[in-house]
Amino acid sequence: MTAASAEEDDGRGRVALAVSGLSVSYGNVVAVHDATFRVAEGDACAITGPNGNGKSSILMGITGMVRRRGAVEIFGAPAPNGDVRWAARKGLTLVPERRQLYPDLSAGDNIILGCYSWTRSMGKARRSDSFGRAVDLFPELKPHLKQAAGTLSGGQQQMVAIARGLAADPKILAVDEPCLGLAETVARRVYDVLARIHDGGTTLIVVEEAPKRALTLCNRRVEVRNGVASGVAATFRGDDPPYPPSSAAV
Repeated sequence: MTAASAEEDDGRGRVALAVSGLSVSYGNVVAVHDATFRVAEGDACAITGPNGNGKSSILMGITGMVRRRGAVEIFGAPAPNGDVRWAARKGLTLVPERRQLYPDLSAGDNIILGCYSWTRSMGKARRSDSFGRAVDLFPELKPHLKQAAGTLSGGQQQMVAIARGLAADPKILAVDEPCLGLAETVARRVYDVLARIHDGGTTLIVVEEAPKRALTLCNRRVEVRNGVASGVAATFRGDDPPYPPSSAAV
C-alpha cells in the first residue's frame, strides 16, 4: 500500500474536519494507510469504495473508536487518539454500521442515549430540542417509541440509529453504510432524511458502497481502495457500480 492524499479544502469555508496521514491497523493487518483529506463546514462528503477496503476504519479512527496513527482535527482542535467522548463533545457523532442498538431497550430510550454526550439527566434529554427534532424527522417511528428496538424492522432500526445520532446535537454527523441491507424504497427514505439534516446546516460524512447513491446527496467524495484514500470529483463515472443488491428489510 502506498500513501495517497484526498482532496483538500479549497478555501470554501471553515474546515470542520481535517485528517492528515491517518492509518489504522488491526494487529499486523493495515486497514487504512496515510489517508489525508479535509471536509469544510456545511459540506456533505461521501467516503466510497468496495466493501472491506477500509471505509469504516477511516470513520472509526476519526471518531476514536479505534486507535490510529496520524492527526485528526475537529474545527481546528487536535483530537486525542482513541477518545470517543472528546469527539462527541466537539460535535462529531457517529451512526455506526449495522446500527448497534440496544435491542432490549425501547426505541425511545435508544434515541435518548444520544443525549449522553451533553447531559446525564433523562428528564432533560426527553424535554430537549435535540431529542424532539430527532423524533420529528421520523414520524413513522412515533407509534413505536415504546417498542423494544430489537423487534423493529431493519428500516425502522436504521431510523432509530440516525435519530440517536441527531439527539447528540452534532455539528458533524458521520453515517456508516446507512442503507446496508435495506430495500431500495427504505434506502430512499433514509437519504431523504439525510438531505434534510444537511439542509439544516449539519456537516455530513457518509460511508457508502454505492457511489451513485452517495452522490445524489454529497458534494465531496473520498474514494477508498485497498486501504488507500484518494480524492475524486463528486461526479458519476461510467464504471461506478449501481446500487448494490439489498435484502428486503423494511
